[in-house]
Amino acid sequence: MKHIKLENLAVDHCLPKKKAYSYPLFFIHGAGGTSKYWKNYLLFFAEAGWESYAINLRGHQPSDREEALSQVTMEDYLADVEKVLADLNLQDCVLIGHSLGGLIAQKTASAFPSIKALVTIASAPPLGVFMEMHNDLPYSESMMNAMWGLINIKPVKPTFSIAEQTVLNNIDPVERKKVFSMFVAESLVVGYQVAQGFEVNPEKIKCPKLIIGCSRDIAAPESMQKSLSEFLHADYISYEQFAHLPMMERGWEQSADDIGNWIRRNAGK
Repeated sequence: MKHIKLENLAVDHCLPKKKAYSYPLFFIHGAGGTSKYWKNYLLFFAEAGWESYAINLRGHQPSDREEALSQVTMEDYLADVEKVLADLNLQDCVLIGHSLGGLIAQKTASAFPSIKALVTIASAPPLGVFMEMHNDLPYSESMMNAMWGLINIKPVKPTFSIAEQTVLNNIDPVERKKVFSMFVAESLVVGYQVAQGFEVNPEKIKCPKLIIGCSRDIAAPESMQKSLSEFLHADYISYEQFAHLPMMERGWEQSADDIGNWIRRNAGK
């Protein structure tokens, strides 16, 4: 695993011993995430012959600290992805986005006709797909709007107790604090933009598309992922055994293997 620095942005790079595919894979983390939680996938896909990259969006360590992180926008994150794709000549990659990164990947794929394929995992929804949340969650869209009205000074990171109820619910209990330590604060502006609906034109996404939903996912319910697959006219894979972080949960190899097989069928060599 190598680490690339492009001005303020840090990118993980995993080079296979023997490259089997002409195009790379490009991973985009979710809200408050970093490239760290992609480690299993990066090593898995490199072993399978893909050159793989994972971005750390601005303000997400080890990318440079962003003093104005609370005011960072979706457009800023899209610019980060565009910069890395351009600087490293990766415009023909397969985009793989998780949670918020799934929404960023959708928007990026709509802007780059050279993208080979798009994969989203537990994705945030674009405008046109109803944002679903479990009623017993300790937050909701109305709470997000209220937070925006009251707090616009600093970025936020959920408490460990909230994370246990939402994104860590299917992580082995002894590993939860270790996984929680991988997460960082996130921009409130981005949260507000997603809650209000961020536009993606599905007709502009010309590449093959795969949406992954997980029945144990509290943060991005599977029913919402099914709606997203219909909205994007995409293939769909459902998992009963996973929640919001299938790349780190027990048995993660199954999801990686399924993604790899789908990419081979749809993007070729």
